[in-house]
Amino acid sequence: MARGESGWLLDEFPYVRLGDGSRPLVVLPGATDPLFDGNYPRLAVHLLGRYYHRFTDDYTVYVISRPRGLEAGKTIRDMADDYARVLEEEIGTAAVWGLSMGGCIAQQLAVEHPTLVDELVLGVTGTRIAEGARERVDEMRRRAYDHDWQAIRAAIAAGMFSDWRRMVYPSMTASVGRFTLPTPAVPSDAWISIEALLDYDGRRSVGGIRAPTLVIGGENDPFFPPAILEETAEAIPDAELHVIQGARHGAFHTHKPTFERRILAFLDGR
Repeated sequence: MARGESGWLLDEFPYVRLGDGSRPLVVLPGATDPLFDGNYPRLAVHLLGRYYHRFTDDYTVYVISRPRGLEAGKTIRDMADDYARVLEEEIGTAAVWGLSMGGCIAQQLAVEHPTLVDELVLGVTGTRIAEGARERVDEMRRRAYDHDWQAIRAAIAAGMFSDWRRMVYPSMTASVGRFTLPTPAVPSDAWISIEALLDYDGRRSVGGIRAPTLVIGGENDPFFPPAILEETAEAIPDAELHVIQGARHGAFHTHKPTFERRILAFLDGR
């Protein structure tokens, strides 16, 4: 089991550190990140240690949340600049793995701060949300205004899973989750994050990425489908693409062994 610790980097960024490998691997979470208070209790550290255990022999894994209390109008590029401060002052150059919205931030981090990113993994993400998903994501934004966190989680769960969880998790999240799941420390962080994601379009900028890049996602992802994954990989000079058959937006959960093997092969080959 990977050794772990939690706390705050630069007194702003909630984080979990796992393992003691020689290479840093920084994980940037997705749009659900603001939906908890930012404190990683001991149980969460333990579970994340189990989740990332395949990486912690060779890497020190940092799962780094975004600050609580985001300014109105905060953009993906602003968030990338924030993470650059963390790397510069706390970790140094690292492999960066962005998931979903975190992948959009990771793209901009690699564009704006190329010396901080050794390798880039873009998981279930791309240069923009698919046009067909924008209405769904905008509905999540409206739900955030109403503080309806369970509805947001249910909508995300419906897009994530390709197995039995696709039927069970949305209803459980909207019912039992109302009493058991955490809530945001700062509610506005949720809609500010979703607005930043809706506004993001990296098609003109990702050509400036110099880090070797893996774009990996699901064949049936409603938010970042294969067309967006392909568009992203083609726009980045040194990128390879891997589409997992049958997977949706939660490919890193439902197809975890395949997802991890491909990332490790990519990272270990560099």
